[in-house]
Amino acid sequence: MFLKKLPALLFTAVAFSTALFLCKSDLTSETHSFLRHKIEKELNEKPRNGFPDEAIKFYFEQRAYPSGKIPSNWREKALREIRENNLWEGLPKTAKVEWTELGPNNIGGRVRSIVVSPANSSVVFAASVSGGVWKSTNGGESWFPLKDSMENLAVSSLAIDPKNPEILWAGTGEGFYNLDALRGAGIFKTTDGGESWFLLPSTQNNANFYYVNKLVYDSTTSTLWAGTRKGLFKSTDGGATFRSVITGQNKGNIHCTDLEIAYSTPTKIFAAFGLFNQSVIYRSTNAGNTWEQNYKIDGTGRIELAVSPSNPNVVYASFMDLQSNGVGKMAKSTDGGENWATTIVPGPAYSGYDNYGGKQAWYNNILAVKPSNPDFVLAGGIDLWGSEDGGQSWTQISNWYNVSGYQYIHADLHAIAFDPNNENNVFVGCDGGIFKSTDGGFTWRGKNEGLAITQFYYGAVEPQRNVYYGGTQDNGTLKSSGSLNWSAIMGGDGGATEVDFQNVNTVYMEYVRLTIFKSTDGGATFHKAMTGMPVGTGFWDGIKDRTLFISPFVMDPNNPKILVAGTYRIWKTTNGAASWTAISEDLTGDGTGSNGAKISALAIAPGNSNVIYAGCSNGKAQVTTDNGNVWNDISSGLPNLYCTGISVLKNHPEVALFSFSGFYAGKKVYKTTDYGASWTNISGNLPNIPVNDVLLYPENENIAFAGTDLGVFVTLDGGTSWTKLDEKMPNVAVFDLVYREHDNSLFAFTHGRGVFRADITNLTAVNSPVKNLPEKLALSQNYPNPFNPNTHINFTLPTNGFVTLEIFNALGQKIETLVQQNLEAGNHTVEFNGRELTSGTYIYRLTFGNHSLAKKMILLK
Repeated sequence: MFLKKLPALLFTAVAFSTALFLCKSDLTSETHSFLRHKIEKELNEKPRNGFPDEAIKFYFEQRAYPSGKIPSNWREKALREIRENNLWEGLPKTAKVEWTELGPNNIGGRVRSIVVSPANSSVVFAASVSGGVWKSTNGGESWFPLKDSMENLAVSSLAIDPKNPEILWAGTGEGFYNLDALRGAGIFKTTDGGESWFLLPSTQNNANFYYVNKLVYDSTTSTLWAGTRKGLFKSTDGGATFRSVITGQNKGNIHCTDLEIAYSTPTKIFAAFGLFNQSVIYRSTNAGNTWEQNYKIDGTGRIELAVSPSNPNVVYASFMDLQSNGVGKMAKSTDGGENWATTIVPGPAYSGYDNYGGKQAWYNNILAVKPSNPDFVLAGGIDLWGSEDGGQSWTQISNWYNVSGYQYIHADLHAIAFDPNNENNVFVGCDGGIFKSTDGGFTWRGKNEGLAITQFYYGAVEPQRNVYYGGTQDNGTLKSSGSLNWSAIMGGDGGATEVDFQNVNTVYMEYVRLTIFKSTDGGATFHKAMTGMPVGTGFWDGIKDRTLFISPFVMDPNNPKILVAGTYRIWKTTNGAASWTAISEDLTGDGTGSNGAKISALAIAPGNSNVIYAGCSNGKAQVTTDNGNVWNDISSGLPNLYCTGISVLKNHPEVALFSFSGFYAGKKVYKTTDYGASWTNISGNLPNIPVNDVLLYPENENIAFAGTDLGVFVTLDGGTSWTKLDEKMPNVAVFDLVYREHDNSLFAFTHGRGVFRADITNLTAVNSPVKNLPEKLALSQNYPNPFNPNTHINFTLPTNGFVTLEIFNALGQKIETLVQQNLEAGNHTVEFNGRELTSGTYIYRLTFGNHSLAKKMILLK
């Protein structure tokens, strides 16, 4: 029996719901409910090709709309644009800001490769698919990033030279067709243990190396092997040049997903080909000089391989079933691949899966053999499994949620690494970072200290204290009370988060598909808060409206009891989520059915709660100036792109910025000064990358920040020019920007490198905190027009002075005086209510000194 310290508890899906209540655990009832919800959903859901989670689809669709694809070379082009146009030149050195990392330093994120130095067990390297290469010098107790500015942070494979462990190679690009996978830039190399890296010219701008799935270095022949989406390649000069070995026809994808070297005499090498297509194992019996097809099982896709270091004739292989997407078969050879025999597939799992890969063995599947024992095998998928008898029987070691009888390791395992110096040290890389065993696999502990690679969607900060919240992919809603170590306060995928700025113990959180929860004790406990919305019967069921996987909701900056949320329509609460009411019909233009666009961005104007802006996933934009009684389509002048962010100028509800995703040059940020009646493109010199959020500095409409897929950019001149804010910030996607007035701080919630804070006092002092004064007197057309019964009149004053604004009927008779007082220079907005008037044409006239301007407006009841 494998690992005798652990019970061999195997449960079927039918028995699970009963067992869950019987297990000895400290889980709350809410957590039990969430686990039941997720497990039943996963077990009953039909298999899906292309993504292991809706989170991946959500990420992809923003960037791919409307073309349905992402350019393959976007990253290299954008980095070149930034070097040429967006570095900190022409701005005072005193204006520079520096980012401070806020963690989480204990949560982790997806890790696909781990290598331990053969010269020193204390030195470990890890590859994060969204955070680059990380290093530990104390056996995984703490981590630090290597070359945060690496041209590509999507590192999925690592290889080390055992004769000179200062030399490593890092392969970029995650080639398993999970839709959030980033395309790589080639293979990077270091010769000084990671202090410096350079991109191998032989792989630069080379489609063969856009997705490097596996790197292996054979020191006996000085050969670097690279398995990529395009096939198998070899280099005998350290990567200076590569030669193709096995590739697809007409440069097609052949998917080399794994490569293992059997150090026999002569050396045998096994390579796995196939992903969502029929797979096959190739074998070389002469150290890679020639190859031939060795073994396949019909109807199977991705193959994972493992060779015994102590007996190179023993080889294990797992095969993904093309129908179920789970691990359908496992096979073993004891004679170096001459013969193969199928063995037992690990499963069923405690949570109900019939195999260890669940329904996504194309995404999470890894095998490893203990260096000294060819019968000791570890298999990782959803959970970790082990065998001590060469695969004849298996025991589940870990479970993806805490439950008595199993070790906890975060779900979705991608890497297993035995320490070559001490096989009792074993590392696992998963979607929750890194876990380590120091007793050969009996007990496991998370080792994510300093591994700040968490993927945030949204964030929130308290107005005075250093307390932060954020919704993350696959790691729940997190909280920090100023520490770099954060804690999970709600499970699953976390979404939008808001903190009551008058009572900071009140926090609003979101689970997927606009499932809203409220806490009144700072996240210690929470309850569902969706009364009035159409929701499912389960505690974790979201709204029945058509809505995004991660849906937007925002708090009114003027009144924390008011929140609005978006599906295909707008929902509003005025009593702290005690009840909700729809305040709009469909705003997307696609109707109320299950298919179509969704609302993707929202903003309530600071200074006027009646003004609400909404942006949609199809580029549609809407605004209400009367608390939702009337919505006006303001899409004209905006691009047909996925709207990601909206920011409204403090005390000037007519001034707003909209940001957009996608890869359409020059279509990133747009500005309105008249409630969307007209738009100005202020994308300036922003590189052609998705802008995920935009933020207007409250005291100066010329200062704005853009969170992009390559960091944060700032403009100090209203969008004419944009500068990358502190080039030391990692080239990582920034999903949410938050401003705190108390200490003039800017917070960046990233999707892959945690949270950053910057003091922007020196930056915002470059320009006067007073907005640039207009050059001349101006009177704008009222908005909306025609109106019923409310409308807004916007005017600008070049200097301070006495102003009169009057309303006249068509006969020239004065109806009402709206303004008669001294006003400061700048933009001003006045609301007019015509509820006592009849339909018709009216005139509004602005008088300022010796100047007078007038315009017509139409009241239509």
